Amino acid sequence: MFCSFYYAYTQGLIVSYEETSSVQLPPNRDYIDNPQVRAAMESSMKNKNMEQSKSAKLLVKNGISVYKTEIFEQTATREEIAAGNVSRNVTMLFNTIAPHLIYKNHLDDIMLYQVSIDGKEYLVEGPLMEMEWKIGKERKSISGYDCIEATSKTSDGSPITAWYTPDISVSAGPSYYWGLPGLILYVDVNNGRRVFSCTSIQPDTNLLAIEAPDTGEKISREQYRRMMTERVQKMLQEGAPTEERTDNSVRRTGSYVIK
Repeated sequence: MFCSFYYAYTQGLIVSYEETSSVQLPPNRDYIDNPQVRAAMESSMKNKNMEQSKSAKLLVKNGISVYKTEIFEQTATREEIAAGNVSRNVTMLFNTIAPHLIYKNHLDDIMLYQVSIDGKEYLVEGPLMEMEWKIGKERKSISGYDCIEATSKTSDGSPITAWYTPDISVSAGPSYYWGLPGLILYVDVNNGRRVFSCTSIQPDTNLLAIEAPDTGEKISREQYRRMMTERVQKMLQEGAPTEERTDNSVRRTGSYVIK
């Protein structure tokens, strides 16, 4: 059974999530044709010891939602720089340039997200990302709500498992995810590589209309993808370690550093 329902929910909601990931990647990474970049990204995804967590909130009212996360800032450690750890630095790069605000207008089919790249704000525009969900029969309780399992796939075929509650009839969820006949409380992308877990749900009758973000230079999704690709390639090319060999020693200079 595939669903794309929307149920109006007039009362405001504030939903808190804990977001954990080993690497935060864009929803589509198949456009990255540089083999060195792809290898570094895949290596990062396989390293389960690089998990990072942050808190987030989802505000929902009248068919509009906005998902806000902590703005991630981190630099490589001295040891990582010395080791020239490509996958670690690529992981940190994607954490820093991942969207920190995602606005979804289900009534007008609009999705906007804000990103900060090299200290400059951008506003990425496009339609809602349609998802084909298959609703299962499994049930479990999350945050005190009866939830139903649903599955889907990312554009590159990675599995997505979501748990939604029909008790809250709003087709919204964390990050890019939506389209189920109930609020999504839990999402597992690619077997635990990225997880969104609801920690609390609070009604808010005082929540005003949710306004669309307007800060940042407007760009398309394709432009954003190109910028991310160029950012990673620049990191790899400018920071790549070099070796100077003599008869008795090897001197290594440079590193994969995120600037």
